[in-house]
Amino acid sequence: MTFNKIEMNGYTLYHIPNKKFKTFTIGAYFFRPLTKEGMIESSILSNILMKYNQNYPTEQLLTKYLEDLYGTTLYVGFNRNALVNSMSFIIKSINDEYLIDNQIDLFKETIRLLNDTINLPVFEEDKFNLEKELLIEDIERVHDDKVQYANLQFIKAMYPNEQCRHSIASMKEEAKEVMLDDIKKEYESLLKAKKVFFVIGDFDFNKIVDEFKLISFEESNVSNLNFLDYETKEILEVNEIVEHENNNQSIVIMGYRTEIRENDELYSAMFLLNNMLGGFFHSTLFQEIREKHSLAYTVHSEYSSKKGTFAITAGISANKYQEFKDIVNNILNDYKNGFIDDEIINLTKKMLVNAQYKIADQPSYGMNTIIKDISGGRELTLEEKVDIINGITKEQLIQCANMLKLDTIYFLEGNKWN
Repeated sequence: MTFNKIEMNGYTLYHIPNKKFKTFTIGAYFFRPLTKEGMIESSILSNILMKYNQNYPTEQLLTKYLEDLYGTTLYVGFNRNALVNSMSFIIKSINDEYLIDNQIDLFKETIRLLNDTINLPVFEEDKFNLEKELLIEDIERVHDDKVQYANLQFIKAMYPNEQCRHSIASMKEEAKEVMLDDIKKEYESLLKAKKVFFVIGDFDFNKIVDEFKLISFEESNVSNLNFLDYETKEILEVNEIVEHENNNQSIVIMGYRTEIRENDELYSAMFLLNNMLGGFFHSTLFQEIREKHSLAYTVHSEYSSKKGTFAITAGISANKYQEFKDIVNNILNDYKNGFIDDEIINLTKKMLVNAQYKIADQPSYGMNTIIKDISGGRELTLEEKVDIINGITKEQLIQCANMLKLDTIYFLEGNKWN
């Protein structure tokens, strides 16, 4: 995918041209190395920045302002990308060319809004207390949801000494201790992050650069960012954990190491294999586990391509645990030995190709190009992605299946036995 790029005012500015839509997207990423410290503060900070700024100091005023900008939307979120913490600022609006008698330069106004959101924060005790309370309530809801709770416990078990184990959902006590001064310190730290700004839409690049002169920072002190997670361990034996909860449904998660990551030769084949196993209703796990043997209420698989891990998750009855494990092992052994249905391969390829076309038909398509460029890679064109999917061979799928090494099984055993 083609793009323009320039270094200016303490950040990198990208422009991804797109003439297909009447809307445009602008925004920013603030990247820092992943650490547990500051995660709670950053989560609260992102909500404060999204709802208040010095020009619109209440949520109601900011909402009204966005409505006046023809329904412009603003999102601020704190996320993790492999071994990188990121704060994202995303604004979506309508290109002025498609408005009749428009008295506002929407592009210029959204850049001003982006600057206000980042550089003109409002730190007040009552607003902080509200956002802190809302975060604690969100954490409590995660623990009440048994699927999410099981996933948290599984992560702790499979990655006890790896950085990916850190999660805001497991930091309730830390959240209770956070003070407003901690948020202010985290904001000052955020301003030292590696900063990337971007525009996706039909604009002249020189106009973009000129308008973005409004936004400036000191140079970042961040240089080493790992967008792929190579932390791993030698599997000496399968770690199996059984925990009992007073719950009708039991949850089982089987975690595997593949050591296949996004930049690896077998990445696309592993992506296909994941979807063949548990990505769709026609997938092998769904058909065998749920439809044929009626062992699970739900079953799916997930491939973490930046970490190189793979997990199968199912909701089952407690007395089906051993049978479930046996059938999963049989399915994977069949795949490893080449007993793979060509119809599943071809149907899954078609589903994934259709998904790529749908993704490419989104106004914000191309944002991943930025991450790829920063991490030293290249985002493939739509045509290249489709060709790669269609070109995956059964031999590559067999290779991927044989790379699956069972690491951890976590079983949240409930009360229901039939």
